Amino acid sequence: MRKFLFILFLLTSITSFAQKKKSFLRDGNTLYTDSSYNEAEMQYRKSLEKDQDYFNASFNLADAVYKQERYKEASALFDALKDDAPTDEDLAEVYHNLGNSLVKEGKLDDAIAAYKSALRINPNDNETRHNLALSKQQKQEQEQQEEENKDEQEEDKEGDKKEEQKDKEQEKKEENKKQEENKEEQKQNQPEEKKEDMSKEDAEKMLEAIQQQEKNLQEELQKKKFKGKRMKVLKDW
Repeated sequence: MRKFLFILFLLTSITSFAQKKKSFLRDGNTLYTDSSYNEAEMQYRKSLEKDQDYFNASFNLADAVYKQERYKEASALFDALKDDAPTDEDLAEVYHNLGNSLVKEGKLDDAIAAYKSALRINPNDNETRHNLALSKQQKQEQEQQEEENKDEQEEDKEGDKKEEQKDKEQEKKEENKKQEENKEEQKQNQPEEKKEDMSKEDAEKMLEAIQQQEKNLQEELQKKKFKGKRMKVLKDW
């Protein structure tokens, strides 16, 4: 009898425990529907306190976190559910929502991989296929924009180089011009070069040469004078 009562008590406790976790889940869903995502999150967490392996509460908690734009946290929660999904359909939904969170994080490659995983499980999910196409398009636009930005940066870099080279050439021209002007100014301001002074020995030699020329000239004049003079013939007595 006691054993029967213990089993009955245990079953009643388990039923009450299960009802409480489901009650918190229902309350959370009601708040979620009213867009009260923060309050819904708290109810889902209370449900998980009753049963930490309660998949529905974990899945809806990740959704509530996503709705509050805490995308990195939502991605981590969805990623953790991949091994706990009770059915393939649930797993496909996990991958789908994981892809949505990753898109919001800007991790397009990972999002595309998540959507593909969802479609491998459920190929007929048109919503997942639509999100996959959008992600691929966004990825292509992102790559195109990055390529354009790269080209613009290269053009700006090349333009800066040309401008820098032009400035350097202009500076060199101005410097050369300034140097030429300084040389010309120095040349104009430079005193006339002094003629080298004649040495004493050279001066004496020059003086002797002049005197000798003068002497020779006088002798020449004397000869001419003497030659042209008529001599008086003395009478021979």
